[in-house]
Amino acid sequence: MSELRADDPRRLGDYRLTRRLGQGGQGVVFLGHSASGAQVAVKLLHASLSKDPVVRRRFLGEAEAVRRVAAFCTAQLLDADLDGDRPYLVSEYVEGPSLGEHVVEKGPRRGGSLDRLAIGTATALGAIHRAGVVHRDLKPGNVLLSLDGPRVIDFGVSRLMDAAATTTRSPIGTPAYLSPERINGEAAGPPADMWAWGLTVAYTAGGRHAYMADTYQEILARILYGRPDLRGLSGRLREIVEACLAHDPRDRPDAEAVLRALLGQDAVTGDPLPSGALAATTPSRPPTTEPLDTPTVTYERAPGTAPAATPGKTPGKAYVETPGKAPATTPATTPAVGGGRRVKAWQVVVAVAGIAMGVAGFVFWLRGAQGPGLDGTWTGFAEHPSAQRVFPVELRLRPGGSTMRWGADLHCSGRLTPTRSAVVYVLDQVQGKACYPSTVRIVPSDDPNQILVKVTRSGADTVSYTGKVSRTS
Repeated sequence: MSELRADDPRRLGDYRLTRRLGQGGQGVVFLGHSASGAQVAVKLLHASLSKDPVVRRRFLGEAEAVRRVAAFCTAQLLDADLDGDRPYLVSEYVEGPSLGEHVVEKGPRRGGSLDRLAIGTATALGAIHRAGVVHRDLKPGNVLLSLDGPRVIDFGVSRLMDAAATTTRSPIGTPAYLSPERINGEAAGPPADMWAWGLTVAYTAGGRHAYMADTYQEILARILYGRPDLRGLSGRLREIVEACLAHDPRDRPDAEAVLRALLGQDAVTGDPLPSGALAATTPSRPPTTEPLDTPTVTYERAPGTAPAATPGKTPGKAYVETPGKAPATTPATTPAVGGGRRVKAWQVVVAVAGIAMGVAGFVFWLRGAQGPGLDGTWTGFAEHPSAQRVFPVELRLRPGGSTMRWGADLHCSGRLTPTRSAVVYVLDQVQGKACYPSTVRIVPSDDPNQILVKVTRSGADTVSYTGKVSRTS
């Protein structure tokens, strides 16, 4: 993110522009603010749209198709404007580094982190393809690591650019991630996205392009005639990536088949997108897999499957509950005493007894927890209700120094300093993008090895997010 340049616009339509987010082959992306003050990403396209009304109608039709993409691990298109020589697109603003930046800075990803990335991007492609849209430029730079997991951006922009162009025959997209059929000048369909997905996962696991070479020409030649370098990938995930890198697009599995394989769901299981969106944000054991419907790859079924969406609950949201009690998010239903009524003596006795029992219960829990102490590693997930985000949380409580990590793939980190209260910590020395100092409060549960964590951002008056964590060591 950088300051606006002298020649950058300060406003496009109803959107006020305040910062530069980046620049690519398709245009410049700005941080914008809507009339209501909401943050958005505004992409000013390089292409000038033809005055031909047929071209404009085609552009609008493509934009409407992109808007229909469901919000599963994607950043939705909110608006598009074709007036004048400054066509622009407005999409949901996603705060967080790109996958490409993260791999360069932190190195390749392994284990559950890699699995969640693969699941999240496959979920996004499933939603994109279901709406009849082809991304055509999937790559690590178009995957953002937000607090609620990986989010695919810029889907359909290349297609919109094609709608705006009247005389181009060259393939649009990042050359290193073009599929063989696109290099040969053929149309780009969903199988081309699955090729790019395979290369994106391979890059994430190995830290380098699977067809690495010194020049783009050599990379394209290796794509057409060479074999991919899939170091860092093993087991079933490697087999799935290999299936997506089949040279014949007809041999590649579609996005939902890949997602079902990653989740371990049968081909007849219901909609995999909600389960994929949840699995992409929740730390868990490595996912099991099912066979893909391809002629060249066979998979073994591993024990256990990812849970499907729970009936009656919103897919992709976490519900913090204590066994035997109502969910923490359930509002109280007992009417408050009001209207100037006198409080009876028995009500005072019951209230005092309830408070005493609560205090006694807390002390009992705290003493029980002090057996092994609160020391140890606590892991789980948290829900940010206002931002509608779910993300993993990890606390390491030690006498010599405690720490906390949170956010997408635990990319935020900070020091936990105890206060006079045994269950209140100051979270400072915070590192990571969109990560803030806070106050962390521990709330007991019936199980001494399970606690609720309430985090209040410094300077805020209300709890920012709540998590449920369990002691793992």
